[in-house]
Amino acid sequence: MATKSKGVGVSEWQPLTFEESLRLVLEQDEGIVHGIYEDHLGNPTCGIGHLVIESDREYGWPLGTEIGEARVTQLYNQDVGIALKDARWLHPDFDDLPDAVRIVIASLCFQLGLPRYQKFKLHHAAIEARDWREAAAQLRDSNLYRQTTNRTERHARRLESIDG
Repeated sequence: MATKSKGVGVSEWQPLTFEESLRLVLEQDEGIVHGIYEDHLGNPTCGIGHLVIESDREYGWPLGTEIGEARVTQLYNQDVGIALKDARWLHPDFDDLPDAVRIVIASLCFQLGLPRYQKFKLHHAAIEARDWREAAAQLRDSNLYRQTTNRTERHARRLESIDG
């Protein structure tokens, strides 16, 4: 993953944290939109892939309504919190997995939600067996791969990049 500087004017670099890396991946995959727009299914969405639901204050707002950075971050933190909770439920050893695997699992929980992602039984079995190549192969052999090829291919490559 990329690195960040320790401080202004400091030449020492350190790796990004898992949380920072995950946000960068999700920003790349979802984009960041500071307004209400329709996703590919016609659902109102804003921020970093946040599906606007009835309990959101943005519910019913017209397309194009601007959303501030603070609200984008608030919605992201809410959504990623749910994704991480789901990831830990799917894989109780989640926090012990390599960061690349954690990013794949959390990102797919974020994208698909628990009900859809838990159906990837062979993929999850491969993760439990620490067979990263098989976990990647199972992603490539999915409807998700056909629907979001580039994004899912990046996940497969992350898994294949793990040593061991």
